[in-house]
Amino acid sequence: MQVLLVDPGCGLPPGVGECLAEDGWRVSTAPDYKQAVEVTQKGKVAAVVVPQPTAEENDKASELAYRSLIRTLHTQRIATVLIADNHHGGSRNDGTLVDVAARGVTKEELRGRLSTVRRYHALVCGMEREVENLQRISKRINQHFNEVEQQMRLAGRLQRDFLPRHIDSIGPVRFATLFRPVTWVSGDTYDIFRVDEKHVGFYIADAVGHGMAAGLLTMFIRQAVVPKEIVRQGYRVLDPGETLAKLNEALTDQALPNCQFATACYCLLNTETLELQFARGGHPHPLLITQEGHVTELKCQGGLLGLFKGETFPTSKVHMRPGEKLILYTDGIEVSFAPRKGEAHSWEHYRSVFEDLADHPIEEIIRGFEAKLDNEAGSLNPKDDVTVVGMQIRCRVGEASRSEA
Repeated sequence: MQVLLVDPGCGLPPGVGECLAEDGWRVSTAPDYKQAVEVTQKGKVAAVVVPQPTAEENDKASELAYRSLIRTLHTQRIATVLIADNHHGGSRNDGTLVDVAARGVTKEELRGRLSTVRRYHALVCGMEREVENLQRISKRINQHFNEVEQQMRLAGRLQRDFLPRHIDSIGPVRFATLFRPVTWVSGDTYDIFRVDEKHVGFYIADAVGHGMAAGLLTMFIRQAVVPKEIVRQGYRVLDPGETLAKLNEALTDQALPNCQFATACYCLLNTETLELQFARGGHPHPLLITQEGHVTELKCQGGLLGLFKGETFPTSKVHMRPGEKLILYTDGIEVSFAPRKGEAHSWEHYRSVFEDLADHPIEEIIRGFEAKLDNEAGSLNPKDDVTVVGMQIRCRVGEASRSEA
């Protein structure tokens, strides 16, 4: 290990170099601060002993050279024993590796102080190498996370591109939607489409969890939803129970890992008769808003999708009237709305929001519901994806409804 003795004005105790050499130090000297800077910048010095300029020596050039040396020692993290008048009995508490000794310090005391440096030098150097390694690893990790974030952003945009766009109405039906992923990619999906000239199909689905894995599963679900099948005479429109059964078979055929499953609610509306058929697989029940403004659940049975082959999903029917609305939603809203005082369950809270907005057109109901959602305590840090699909039957000419009153 190399120690540099800086002695611009013979401020070091006599014989200190020989004393340190006996301890195994490789001793080098610099007659002034400027040459000391040049030596330390080569990066081979482990410790430096340097006296502070005295009042007699403290001209402008010496002061500048001295400050340059101290900056170099601090930057390169070199252990330093500074011989000064105001030593305060020990090390400076300024984050540097500078130990302060009084003028007149003996060679034995310097020998003792540098022995400590020698003892811990290898440990300190090892720690500094570890810190450098951690900094390099941290930089690579940050680069990796930046790449992942960019990929997740792109995946989120692609997922949104697959959702139906600008579907405000189909025939006598108006639609409005709300889609809020908790991360870049959502585990929720929905679709609205014409099945044929007199049938409109729409569904909402929720893959367990959220993030990339759930998002990929939603893309599979979109491809696996089959609303009709080809027969010899043309085609046959499948009822919702058959569609969910086919979706369940497609999911179970994939042998999804980690108990991956999904829930869904699929609806089929006859636009001529206004008969609504619906089936659900483990999903929250649809909410019907009647002409009178009452909110009721449309009950139907149906287990989770993707777990067991051969599951059946009974199809239920209801005849809708002009002005009535239907709300499909994912269970993300159940964790978004906390029960209010006097309420036992969160569903009482969010259902009351729909009841308060029942008189409005479906677009205003969804936007009003979104505003209420923003006011909830957990809206800035949501726990789950939130998706809502709203449907309203248009009023026929000559018929009045509360929504258009």
